[in-house]
Amino acid sequence: MLEESNSVIFIYFIGTLGMVLLALSIIFFFITYQKKMLKKQLELNETRARQQEEIITNTILAQENERKRIARDLHDEVGAMLSVVKLNVSRIEKKSEEVVAKQLAVETKQYLDDVINQVRRISRALLPPSLEKLGLWSAVEELASWINKSEQIKIECHKSGEPFRFDGMKELAFFRIVQELLNNAMKHSSATRITVNFRFRNDLLSFSVADNGKGFNIEEIASGLGLKNLESRSGLAGARFKLKSWPGKGTRAILYCNNSQAG
Repeated sequence: MLEESNSVIFIYFIGTLGMVLLALSIIFFFITYQKKMLKKQLELNETRARQQEEIITNTILAQENERKRIARDLHDEVGAMLSVVKLNVSRIEKKSEEVVAKQLAVETKQYLDDVINQVRRISRALLPPSLEKLGLWSAVEELASWINKSEQIKIECHKSGEPFRFDGMKELAFFRIVQELLNNAMKHSSATRITVNFRFRNDLLSFSVADNGKGFNIEEIASGLGLKNLESRSGLAGARFKLKSWPGKGTRAILYCNNSQAG
């Protein structure tokens, strides 16, 4: 009887041990499978993120090339043709003896002046000449001056330190960031004032664009294309970009860049 009892206990022990081992094997397999799936998902997400970043980067580069082409065409071709048309209208005005014809010529010249100014404004917005000639700070000041002429919003520009030059592509990237931030504030913030602060110190540039608008919940646009573009432009220029906003208290964007090749 004792031997039979020991056999039953042994069989029970072996069966229980087998079930525990089977359960542990299933748990181990499940955990391993979950880890593999998680790893694959992370790799897939990283691949998608890289692809999205490449798409945004290529889009930005394509936009800049197209803007340069349009700016050149506006300045060199459209602007030149409008100037020729204005000269011809002036000749008609001088040679015409009819009062009505002279008046029409004067009005046409005024319209042409308006169109020429608009072409210049658009050309400057696409690729400001001051950016290449004088640098980032001068281009931002000029942009603010053009916007202030509309009298729709007040932009104040301040700087500390002596401005230094960056690589051309960096300066263009920073200018586009300021330009986009100003456009976003004018379109969406309902702000009456925007303050742009630049700080030049040794090789470090930092600037901020802040408005007194209605603000928003930053989490709601965390994955938005506009913010991705700003972050991508910053990343391409080797800079860090931060955006802060508070509902009812305005928005503030900050960029930092260490310019080891300033000159």
